[in-house]
Amino acid sequence: MAVELHGKGKMLHTNRQAEPPKVTGLSPKEGPPGTKIIIRGENLGVNPQDVLALRICGVECVMTMEWMSSSKLVARTGPCKGVGDVIILTKSGGIGTCTVKFRGFFVQTGPLQESAVWVDESRLFDKQKSRRVQSPIVSQEDPLGLSDEATHKKISEHELVELFPEGSGNLNSDDFVAQWFLVENHQGSSFDDLKAGLTHMQRRRTHTLDGPASLVKDNLDSFTECINTLTSLQGMIMSDQRASEGHLTDQAEVILSEALGMANDLFQDVLKRRDRADTIRNALNVLLRFKFLFSLPGSIEKNIQRGDIEIVINDWSRAKSLFSDTRVKIFTNVYDDVEQRIQALQQKLTNKLSQIPAPLEEQKRLIMYLNGLETAGNPAWLCISNHHDWITSTMVSCQVDHIKAENQGSEDQPEIIKTVFGIAGYTTAGGHAGGQGSESVAARFRTPQRVLFVEELTEILMQHLPDMYKLGQSYLAGELKNITSSRYGKEDSTAFTAMMHDVLEMYCNLLRAALVPNSLKSAGAGSAQQLVGWQTTHQEMYTDWIPHCVRYVRSCYSSLRAMDLAGDLTGIVERLVSDMRIQCMAALFQKASEEIRCLYLQEDWVLDVDDTTGATTNLPQKYENIVLECLQILQDVLTPSVPGEQEILTNRASQKDLSTMCVNLLQSFIPTLQKLTSKDVEKRCKASQAEFLTQTGEELPNTDVRLLIVLANCNLIVSQILPRLIESFDKYGYPAAGEIHEAVKLRFEDLNTKLISAYVERRADPIVGAIEQNMYIGHFSWTESFKPSEVSGYLKELLFSMVAIHAEVHATSPASLYVIMSRSLQAIAGELARLFSCVTRFSEGGAQQACLDLIGLQGATMAYQSATSKTCFTEAMACLPEKSANDEVSGKLMDKFKRSMKFQLICFQGELIKM
Repeated sequence: MAVELHGKGKMLHTNRQAEPPKVTGLSPKEGPPGTKIIIRGENLGVNPQDVLALRICGVECVMTMEWMSSSKLVARTGPCKGVGDVIILTKSGGIGTCTVKFRGFFVQTGPLQESAVWVDESRLFDKQKSRRVQSPIVSQEDPLGLSDEATHKKISEHELVELFPEGSGNLNSDDFVAQWFLVENHQGSSFDDLKAGLTHMQRRRTHTLDGPASLVKDNLDSFTECINTLTSLQGMIMSDQRASEGHLTDQAEVILSEALGMANDLFQDVLKRRDRADTIRNALNVLLRFKFLFSLPGSIEKNIQRGDIEIVINDWSRAKSLFSDTRVKIFTNVYDDVEQRIQALQQKLTNKLSQIPAPLEEQKRLIMYLNGLETAGNPAWLCISNHHDWITSTMVSCQVDHIKAENQGSEDQPEIIKTVFGIAGYTTAGGHAGGQGSESVAARFRTPQRVLFVEELTEILMQHLPDMYKLGQSYLAGELKNITSSRYGKEDSTAFTAMMHDVLEMYCNLLRAALVPNSLKSAGAGSAQQLVGWQTTHQEMYTDWIPHCVRYVRSCYSSLRAMDLAGDLTGIVERLVSDMRIQCMAALFQKASEEIRCLYLQEDWVLDVDDTTGATTNLPQKYENIVLECLQILQDVLTPSVPGEQEILTNRASQKDLSTMCVNLLQSFIPTLQKLTSKDVEKRCKASQAEFLTQTGEELPNTDVRLLIVLANCNLIVSQILPRLIESFDKYGYPAAGEIHEAVKLRFEDLNTKLISAYVERRADPIVGAIEQNMYIGHFSWTESFKPSEVSGYLKELLFSMVAIHAEVHATSPASLYVIMSRSLQAIAGELARLFSCVTRFSEGGAQQACLDLIGLQGATMAYQSATSKTCFTEAMACLPEKSANDEVSGKLMDKFKRSMKFQLICFQGELIKM
C-alpha cells in the first residue's frame, strides 16, 4: 500500500501485515525544540527498520528516533510550534493514530546558553556598524523609567506564549511585542504611571536627537581646559628644541638605541635557554615517534581483541605515512611486523565477511574495515557474490531435504482419501476407505512436505534477498567502493541485476517443480531435469494446500514490489503467481470433480418428499455444496490482491480452458447418478440391506424405485440447483456463464432421457410381453362366436399394471410422469396393433370385443396419448372388420367398465404437464 504523509507529497510504500501503530502516551507533553520525549503506544514497529516515519507536530523526527520496543520509542523534537499529533508510519502496519497531543514552543536563547537546535543570532549584531549590541541576558534600564512594586502575581511565561504565540518581550528581539512587555513588567502600573513613562521615553528620545551640539554645551569647561593644556605642551616642546643643538627626533633615536642594547644584554640568557628547550622538544618528538612505532604491534593486538578496528586502521594509516618509505633497518623490521599483523587482520575480516547469514549492518561495517585496510580486490562485490551463492545453494539444499523427507514419510504412509475440504478416510493394503485409526487422524492434520517446502523457501528468500539488494544498491551508489579496486562501473550494475535475476528464477523454478511441474518447460527453465525430483504419486495430498501456497508466494511478490525492483525481476515471480493460480483452479476443480464422482458412496436413500420435485435424496444438495465451496475457496485465489497481477477470469487466452473446466466440474455429477443405477451399486445395496434396515426401519428401494429417485434428483438439478450454481458462477465473474449452463443442461437432459428409457424398459416391456399371453389365456379365440359382456381380462390386467406405474412415478418423480406414461402407452398400443394385425379372422362377437377393448383403453389413457400411440390405436382399429362396433351395446358395456374400475381410472384423469 502507498501512504502519503501530511503536506509533503511523499509516498511511502508499506506492506501492511499488522495493526496500525497507535500512540497513547507522551512524556513530557510539551517543550521547546530538542526536547527528549518518550513515546508509548501499541504496534510501534517490530524493529528499527520497520519504522519509516515519525512526525511530531508535523515535523519529521525519525532521524533522532531510538526504537526501544514495539510499545516504546525515544526521540527529540524538531523546530515545532503549537499543539499537534505524534504520527508514526511503519512498514508492517501503515500510518498510525494518536490519542494525545504535544505542544511545542520556542524559548529565547542567549549567546551563552546551550541549545539543541540552530539559533539565529543575527539579531545580536548591529548590521550597519558590524558591532555586537548588548546581550539580552544583561539587565537593562526600564525604558519607561517606572518601578512596578505591586504585589500582583506575575503571569507565567507559558501563559504569555499562549497569548502572544508569535511575539517576545525581549527589547532586543525582532519579534518584540509591547503588550507582552507591559503585561510582564508593568501589570500593576496605573494609567497615569504609563503616561508618565511615555513622557520619559519622549524626553530621552529628544535628548538623543540633540547629538554633538548638546554634548559641547554641557562640557564647555572641559573643552577649554584641554585647549589650554595642549597650548602649554606645545610651548615646552619648542623650548626644549631651542635649548638642544640637534633635532629632537635624533636625540630620541639615540636614547632608544641605548635602551635596545641594554634589553639584549638582559635577555641573552633567556634566549639561550629558549633555544635549548626547542632542541629538547624536537628530540622528544622524535623519541615519541619511535615509541609509537615500536609499541604499534602490541597496540594492534590489543585493539583487535577489544574489537576497536577503527583505532587499528587509524594507527596503521599513521604508521604507513611515516615509515612506509624508511630505510632504517630497525624501523623496517618493526614496520614489516605491523604489515603482517594487518594482513592477518584482513584475512580474518574477509573470512568473517564470507560467513552468511549475518546482519546487514555488520557486513557493511566489515566492508568499510576492509576498505580502510586497503584490502586487495573488492570486498563489497565479494560479499554480494557470497550472498548470491549462499541463497541459491540454501534453496537447493532446502529442496533436497524436503524431497528426502517426503520420500521417507510416504513409505509407510496409508493412502489418504481426501476431499476438497478435508480427509474422508484412508486405505491400506488390506483395508478400505472409512477407517478411523490413529493414522487417519494424524494424516488429517499433517502438513505436506511440499507445503512446508514452499513456506521455508519463501522465508529464505524474503529474509536474505532484501539484504543482498540493499547491499548491492549501496555498492552501486559508491558507498562501499574500494579505492584500491579498479572494478566499478556499468558492468557491475549489469552483473548485479543478473545475480538478482538468477536468484528469483531459481526460486520460481524450485516452486514450479514442486507444485506446477508442467509449467517448467513453458517457463523456459533450462535445468528442468535437475529441478524435478518430487514424486508424482499422491499429488492429491497437497492439492488442498495450493491456495495456502498461493498466499505465501503472493506475499513474497508484494514484498518484492515494495523493494522497487526492476519490472523484469518482479515479472518472474508474477508469472509464477499466475501459473500457480491457474494450477490451483484446475487442481481444485479436478479434486471437486473427483469428490462429486464418489458421492454415490454416500447415498443413503433417505427420501425428502416434495409435491413439485417428488422424492429426492440429499445427494444433489451435497453436489451443490461441493461446487459452491470450491468457488468460495477459489475466489481469493482468482481475485488479484497485489497490483500487477494478471486477471485470470477476464483473460481471453484462458477463457476457453476455464469454460471447459467449469463444464467438466458441473457435469461430473452425471457419472455419479449413472452409477446409482448400475449393478455394482445394486450389489452394494443388497450387502447393506441389513444395516440400512437397522438404521431406518425400512428396506432399501428396489431397482425401479432407485431409477425414479435418480430421475427425480436429475430433474431437481436441472430445474433448481443448476440455475443457482450458474448464478454463483456469474456472481464470481466467471465468463460465458450462459454457455456453460446450456452445455451442462443438455448433458443432464440426455441423462434424463436415458433414465426414462431404462425405467420404461424395465416396467413397460414386461407388461407388453404379457399382453399376448393374457389375451389368449384359456384358449381364447377371436373367431369364436360369443356375445361380449364386459372388457377383456387382459385389458383390466393391463390397466392395473399402468396404474401401478402411474402411482410409482407420481409418488417419486412427478415431473417425469407424462413422459413415462406416454412412452409406456406407445409400447402397449404398438403391441396391440401387432397382435390384432396377426388375427386372420374376427367373429362378430370377437370384433365387438376387440373394439370394446380398444375404445376402453383409449378412453382411459386419453391424457397420455401421443401422436405415435394414436397412430398405433388407429392401426389396431383398422385390423377389425367394418361395423364391428354396436353403439348401443358398446355404450352399456363401457358404462359398466367405468363403474367397475372407477377408482383405477381416476389416476388417468386431470390436467398433466407435459415434459
